[in-house]
Formats: sequence, C-alpha cells, structure tokens
Amino acid sequence: MTKISENYKFYAGFLRFVAAKTDKSNMTVNAMMAELNQAADQLENGSRISLLASRAQAASRAFAGVAQFLQHRILPEAQAHGDQTALSQLEWAIAASLQIGRAVILHLDDVEPEQISTAIIEIKMPPLDRIPGMHSQDDNPTLH
Repeated sequence: MTKISENYKFYAGFLRFVAAKTDKSNMTVNAMMAELNQAADQLENGSRISLLASRAQAASRAFAGVAQFLQHRILPEAQAHGDQTALSQLEWAIAASLQIGRAVILHLDDVEPEQISTAIIEIKMPPLDRIPGMHSQDDNPTLH
C-alpha cells in the first residue's frame, strides 16, 4: 500500500467531522467530543496525541465511536462512489481509531492511581503506509 497521505490532517478532519455531527446534549458525550477536537488540533501539525490520564476513558470511548460512525455512516457511501483514495483513508481511519482507543486504555493501566489527575498519556499515530493492525508484505511472520 502506498502512503495514503503525507500527514494526519485528513484524520484530524474525520475527528472534527464526527465531533460536529454528534449530539452533545449529554455531558459525557460532550466530554468525549472535546477529546476528539483536542486530538484533531494536535494532529494538524504532528503525529502524536497527548491527553490527561484522567480523560483516558472518555477519549478511548470517543475513538471507538469514531470507528463506528465512519464504518456505519460514511464507508458505505464512499464504497458506492468508488473513490479509492477516500476508501483507503476511511479504512485507515477506522482501524486507527480502534487502535488508538485500545492504546489509550493500555497506557492508562501503566499510570499509578495517585498520578491519574496529572499524568499525561502520549499516543504515537500509526504509520500512513498501511492499515493499522495489518502487516506489510515485507514483514516476516513470527511466533511472538
């Protein structure tokens, strides 16, 4: 697979789109969408997301919601139009969102309970040259 983009701005756009389209009348959902907007701001010029550990659960749920929203509402429309670039970016965004949500919770497990309100979790974004979670053809399979 060739690189689907030179940077993460397309993904920041997806995050903002989902946050804008989501009903934020519930306080918990509003907090989750705020996490998406903060992540989008960070991805405009970088390849990492930083968040407070105390917000990890909301952020993780928000990224899972992004994957669900894109898969159920946007992907079918993109498939109908057949735009390969859009499809590649959507497939990447869905897989990356699930991977990021999982990574946030895994990093939260490493935070000491007394540091939960001040600890920062930093997530490095998956590479843009393959669907997150999929191995490239150059990877050698291992038993680990």
